[in-house]
Amino acid sequence: MSRLAPVAVLALGLPALLADAAHAQAAPEVTVAPLPEAQVEAQPGFSLLAPPQSLRPQDRPEGLARPEALARADEIPARPQDPETRMIARAVIGMLSSTDSERASEIDMALASAAALTPEPERALISFLPGGEEALASAPDGSLRPRARPEGLAPAASPVAWYDTPDQPCAAAEGFPDPDIRRNAASFAADGDLCITRQGFSEHGRDWQLTVVRNLSTRRGPVWAVLHDNENAAFDAALYAVSKYGGALVAVEAGENRSFMGQDPNRNFALTAATAATCRDISQKPTPGFTNAISGFFSQRYPVLTLHNNDDGYSGAGGAGTISARRSSASMTGLMTPNPVPGLSDEDNAILLAGAQPLDQNRSARKAVQAFHGAGVNVIYEHVRPERNDCSFSFFTTMSGLGEYYNIEAQHGALQAQKAMVDVLMSYLRIASLW
Repeated sequence: MSRLAPVAVLALGLPALLADAAHAQAAPEVTVAPLPEAQVEAQPGFSLLAPPQSLRPQDRPEGLARPEALARADEIPARPQDPETRMIARAVIGMLSSTDSERASEIDMALASAAALTPEPERALISFLPGGEEALASAPDGSLRPRARPEGLAPAASPVAWYDTPDQPCAAAEGFPDPDIRRNAASFAADGDLCITRQGFSEHGRDWQLTVVRNLSTRRGPVWAVLHDNENAAFDAALYAVSKYGGALVAVEAGENRSFMGQDPNRNFALTAATAATCRDISQKPTPGFTNAISGFFSQRYPVLTLHNNDDGYSGAGGAGTISARRSSASMTGLMTPNPVPGLSDEDNAILLAGAQPLDQNRSARKAVQAFHGAGVNVIYEHVRPERNDCSFSFFTTMSGLGEYYNIEAQHGALQAQKAMVDVLMSYLRIASLW
């Protein structure tokens, strides 16, 4: 007998074991309502022009099959609160936590039952099990969010990575007011699941515009940020990633320039004046509107992913760029791959990792370095320390606990290399291709 069998039998038998005539009743109807719009603490000079709306619809799209756990919700009894039930629920959760994650589909209903029967203090434990977050979302009174957002961030609407449909009509690529979209008109024509929308907000006298592209063919997927509007290969690689792996991209519109009205978007992340004190390249502090607008697209279900382009070589060694996998600095450690691949392993092409520890103390970063080097990809490790904060997205992500940070760097025009690194990173993160 499979070692899953006794676990599944026990979990599936919980409703019969715990329900009795005294308290048995039908479970409440499972409905999903939109989360409230993000609320940003009032700051001088900040106002929302187009506040983001919840991306989670009231009803599931027509024709989309209902998950098994939802389809059987009426079979789950009301949650009793006696001590014996609490003990049994804890035991089931403990046994399920040792189950092989690759076989989690075999215990979907067990998780659903455990989620419905488990009292509130133990419910958080279920979210760490394979498929546990989905079970909690489907259960009566289940949370729609797996983990709380980092302290200080506005309570954003349901993250893009969980959407069913956008809250705005999808725009046509032809004639869209962003050259990056029009340049990729053929890609949008070939993939009818790609949806283009535009969001805007104002802060410190700047009217920011964000171009958002979602893949509507799947409910989940990672989100990519493209912060510099003059980095065309980065945008095109992000579009490739969204089409192939799902999710969404959010790109800052700056008239095809690196900066917008004198401000570099990648030096504009600061929730408070205190955290921005060391930032020399942010013109007006703090910037909670911009910070929450970008970070609100990300869910802790997936890492924070970005793409950038750079100039050829390092300026200190006869080149024109400011970043290279051949060099190291006080914050950056360049790590050229020992297994170079022609066209991929140029010093300007690398996956940048960020962490709060030195590299030699960061086991997960060293594991990633080994994997990327094995695929012929260079790595740059950024050691994030608050006293060196430059208000970049990598520093903000790491300091705020928004999630793991990966940035795919490539030389301007090196689109094929940047796409190849997207595939390497997705393979490492075990995010499957839709193709």
